[in-house]
Amino acid sequence: MFRHLLIACACLLTVDLGARVVDVNLSYPEIRLKDGTLFAQATIKSFNPVAGTATLVTKKVLVGLPISLLPDEVAAKLKELSPALTPEELAAEKLEIATARSLALENAVRRQRQAEEEAKADRADSRQLNVKAAEQAMSHHDTTLDEVAKFAETEARMYFRYRDDPHSNIGAVVGADLSLSYPEPVPGWTGRYRVTGLANREYVNNQASGFGRGWKEFEMLIQTADRHKPELIEIQIK
Repeated sequence: MFRHLLIACACLLTVDLGARVVDVNLSYPEIRLKDGTLFAQATIKSFNPVAGTATLVTKKVLVGLPISLLPDEVAAKLKELSPALTPEELAAEKLEIATARSLALENAVRRQRQAEEEAKADRADSRQLNVKAAEQAMSHHDTTLDEVAKFAETEARMYFRYRDDPHSNIGAVVGADLSLSYPEPVPGWTGRYRVTGLANREYVNNQASGFGRGWKEFEMLIQTADRHKPELIEIQIK
């Protein structure tokens, strides 16, 4: 309620500019408005009998409010202090107040519309930034997957040509065909990917003095990090 009165104060002061304001200095230990609001150590500093508004100070805070909210005895005191106005003066005062209120309303509507337009523009900018960020993140993610896929193919081809089964009867591998899945993120492990595949090899059989063929199913774990090349964690033969 007090906040509402402060807002009303700003509006009332705006309207009263140029209108007939009567300066007074009426102090009260407390003033309880008809809506229940209580002001302690309140002093009425001025009022406008035509606009029906009053300005009081309480705890160094300036408050504007309608005279109709004041206790009857306070309102009656203000009425006694009201200057006598001719019909012409009264009409001029009312016209001036109506004009000021109309202008204040137009300004309030204009400020509200401007605030809404600015908020709308801010939301549009925010959405645009979010879209760009999402596009950049997606592009980075796709680039990372492509790098991991190429790295996995190179590592798997090297592994099955030169490093697999070093103590077996397999001699030189003369051919190695690979079938690899696209990298999949490992849940709960940032930057780690899983690649599964099938390796078909043709090799020299050291024991049979001929050629042999065989295939193996395998799984690769590859770790990535920003500004670093992918790293092979392990290859598991299934």
